[in-house]
Amino acid sequence: MLPAAAKMITTLSAVQDAKRISGNVAEIGVHHGKLFILLYLLSQGDERAVAIDLFGDQMRNIDHSDAGNLGKFRANLLRYAHADLRRVVVHTGDSRELHGSALKRLAGGPYRLISIDGGHTAENTAHDLAIAVEALAPGGVIILDDYFNEMWPGVCEGVHRYFREPRGILPFATGANKTFFCASGAIALYVDSLRSIATKTLEHDFLGARILCCDFDPLPFTERVGKDSRWRAVKDTGPLRIARQAYHFARAMRSAIHWHLVNRI
Repeated sequence: MLPAAAKMITTLSAVQDAKRISGNVAEIGVHHGKLFILLYLLSQGDERAVAIDLFGDQMRNIDHSDAGNLGKFRANLLRYAHADLRRVVVHTGDSRELHGSALKRLAGGPYRLISIDGGHTAENTAHDLAIAVEALAPGGVIILDDYFNEMWPGVCEGVHRYFREPRGILPFATGANKTFFCASGAIALYVDSLRSIATKTLEHDFLGARILCCDFDPLPFTERVGKDSRWRAVKDTGPLRIARQAYHFARAMRSAIHWHLVNRI
């Protein structure tokens, strides 16, 4: 889990708190618990945290996308979250054998945050999306891992299989190897909060929705300066305008000389 993913999920949970969107939290495919621990720490009161994984039954892990270990998971949960195990529900098994109603029964109600990082085949991904949508609370968010990861094309295929028909959710943001979904009516709640924490954002059409694409890499020096309001206020004044023109001319000349030397070789 990238630090930026934790930042995005924490921000979305804060919006839910502010808007009084309640529900449980869950992850399908917990591995050793890093993202699940974050979800548990974000849960409050009587909200339950549900962990679903094959754990020791790795013979059923047909795409070798995980190597969950129940002992390590429990140890990490106690060490890093000091977890109240009465609020943690561990389901050892294949998520493909669950339906949305069964997922809700595990927590005793619907979910406001569900992370999907289980089997990475197209079949697994489409199924996990379907049961997550069925178990989602109003205003809830689904967090999907690895859609844009070139090592796991099955995730991308599974999402497109699921969206062959109109669904009750739409994507609203991507960033840090996560893709976020919610009901169309809730999208406006979340987008501005993510825009405010990202280093750079773009908007694109994706799966029938307009989504926010978030980048968290540090901006290069020139872009940081370009965003500064003090620089924008003076950059077109006489001496600075001349200096900027000279700078861009020198860069162009350097590129032209480099191209010429490379092509001569």
